[in-house]
Amino acid sequence: MVLAFLSVFLLVSGCGLGCKEPRLTWSELLSELMNSDRVARLDSPGSSIITSYDPSGGNEDYNHFLRKGPEGWVVLADLKGPGYISRFWFTGADEEGTHRVRFYFDGERKPSIDMTLAEFCGGTAPFLPPLATYENYCWFNLYPLPYAKRLVVMTQEGGYKPDGWPRIFYQINYTALEKSQCVKSYAGPQSPEEDALLKTVRAYWERGLANVDASRCRAVATSVVVGAGASVDLEKIVGPAVIRRLQVTPDFSALPSASARERILQDVVLRLQWDDSGADSVEAPLGDFFGSVWRRLRYDSMYFGMTGSTFESRFPMPFQKSGRLRFDNQGTQPVALSVALEVEPLASFTNAWGYFHAAWSRTGPQDLGRPHSILQTQGEGKYVGCLLAELSLDRSWWILEGDETMYVDGETRPSWHGTGLEDYFNGGWYYQNALARPLNGLAFKTFFRILQYRLHMMDPVRFDRSFSMSFERGPDNASHGWMQSMAYYYLSRPAPAAFSTGATAQREPPKDPLAEATIMTDLTNYERFGDYRGASDHIDFFLEQHPAFPFAPVLRLRKMAYIEQLEGFDKARPLYEQFIASETNALALEQARLLLWFHEDPSHAILSLYSTAKSRALIDGQDICGVENPESAKFVGVKLPPGPHSLALYTLWSRYPNWIQAYLRTHSTNLATDMSWKMQFKPSGSWSAVSYDDSAWSSIPGIGVKGPPEEPFIWLTPNAFVDMQSQALGLRAGDSLWPDKRGYYVFRKNFALP
Repeated sequence: MVLAFLSVFLLVSGCGLGCKEPRLTWSELLSELMNSDRVARLDSPGSSIITSYDPSGGNEDYNHFLRKGPEGWVVLADLKGPGYISRFWFTGADEEGTHRVRFYFDGERKPSIDMTLAEFCGGTAPFLPPLATYENYCWFNLYPLPYAKRLVVMTQEGGYKPDGWPRIFYQINYTALEKSQCVKSYAGPQSPEEDALLKTVRAYWERGLANVDASRCRAVATSVVVGAGASVDLEKIVGPAVIRRLQVTPDFSALPSASARERILQDVVLRLQWDDSGADSVEAPLGDFFGSVWRRLRYDSMYFGMTGSTFESRFPMPFQKSGRLRFDNQGTQPVALSVALEVEPLASFTNAWGYFHAAWSRTGPQDLGRPHSILQTQGEGKYVGCLLAELSLDRSWWILEGDETMYVDGETRPSWHGTGLEDYFNGGWYYQNALARPLNGLAFKTFFRILQYRLHMMDPVRFDRSFSMSFERGPDNASHGWMQSMAYYYLSRPAPAAFSTGATAQREPPKDPLAEATIMTDLTNYERFGDYRGASDHIDFFLEQHPAFPFAPVLRLRKMAYIEQLEGFDKARPLYEQFIASETNALALEQARLLLWFHEDPSHAILSLYSTAKSRALIDGQDICGVENPESAKFVGVKLPPGPHSLALYTLWSRYPNWIQAYLRTHSTNLATDMSWKMQFKPSGSWSAVSYDDSAWSSIPGIGVKGPPEEPFIWLTPNAFVDMQSQALGLRAGDSLWPDKRGYYVFRKNFALP
């Protein structure tokens, strides 16, 4: 069957800017946001970028503008049409987003878009989440903005305060179209049909997965056992066709240990070959290819992820003659794999399709002084994204200060120069917490280990002859650590993957010198994705690696709490009771008894309090508990009858990093510190009472603090209470909000129990 693909970019020749019916409209670009085939097409245009990078080569990647604008304003971009912006990224201004941006289309005197960052990035229609938002300490907007003749982007200037803030960091991705192409400039939603389309696009992105129409596909399924040191080729798939979905499910239960289960992610190499070329266009460790670097991670992006025990790729993989999959097991244990594919036959194959390629790369401390290469390839094609894992040995996030650069077709100066590693991945300021979005995500973060990804569906980088991309190893390539990546790209014809995976010893996961100190952060990462099974598996792996860990009994108890989370209290109760009967560790016993006590009566609740400063928690005016240790949370059992209640948190000032975090677990609902709470400096009256009126109090600024914990306080004493750190935000009042550091702030929330 011929693949129906209407490219809005192949426009009728001779259609100039004066055409009466523009062919490329905002609606058509919005529809492209749901076209998951776009990454595989070589007939869709590439993008360019404008950024605030430091032209001197230093690390001051802010307040570098195209030119001055009207008084108090600067010009970020002046783009000649026709074309469209596909990504706007910004950080360095206030977290409340009061900094303004303006977009002038086609020489207009009054800008069509004149908004605060908060409005433009998620706060005002049509620019609503998930395509426009503020998260991980940056503002971004992925709604395409077409322009026919010209687009000028301005913002309020930075550095006008004594300390040089705001510092304006920005990136603008845009696509320049042929002069003959007809474009209708952005004018916002103009009809009920466009409003409906916006809702459809947002719903598609909230789902976050590439479309796979199984009714058009032929299912291919097989099971193989790949012996130690052996290879298995699957049956050749005859083209022309497109592989729409590739699923691989290892039998982890057949492997003898938790370490062996994680080890196969690197030991088994996936190879894909197209059209009997004799070249492996994909050569990648099994886990890395699907987004699980060094350990299994259950999350989903638009094109890859893991669910249960199944790895899945939804990158379109078209080919003309044939496709072949091969698995090499370079480890010492046989591995059983179930493989399933959805293959869509094509009536014919056109040059508009590209051949899918993926290349793995790894560098380490021995590469000090050199950048990490993501991709180096020859030929015609397009780069469509990467994932990158890092482990810094410097005990800092300085490794994230490296810029990315891309060179196209033999350039001597990069046409793409970024402003910092996390900026490229739609983050900022060393990120906040783990999250997964369709085209970007922070799949893992602990101290000082990280995994992030970005996919270029609407802003790919096209090349005709050659392409290379690399990340600095921190400023001046001076950071010690490991960097491991997957690059995803398409070429006009099959070619060998850019890099070889080498021997299995070269893929050994690096040892993390802070693993014992960061075990709780590891577990909260899993919990933020709802991956309680993964958290439990990681405890097994961790205890195999660290059998003498002094808090091992608490971690074993936490595994039982994960069973309660997954299978219910009836499954966990006998485990808790047996644990109490046999365990001697005082901390573990105290927590096990509290877990059982919680289920003795519907009025029983558990309160967690965690802070860097001297702080107290009060419920309904009653003082419950206090803390002041940034390395340990407090857990207390409380009795709460049905009806209205209030939870108030009192905290003194402390130096950054400072936070207060609370979580109340009840039988009907859970209350966690988040951005809906209210705050007030030294409030008057009975502020902890249920009846107190806090309507005049301030809202929480920003999006909450990193973690917690946050360096230098990277240790959190292990506990058995699932979700009570991962599902609560740390709250803080910035130093500028403290009129008197001898005073105190109160954070407050009302709630009701049925």
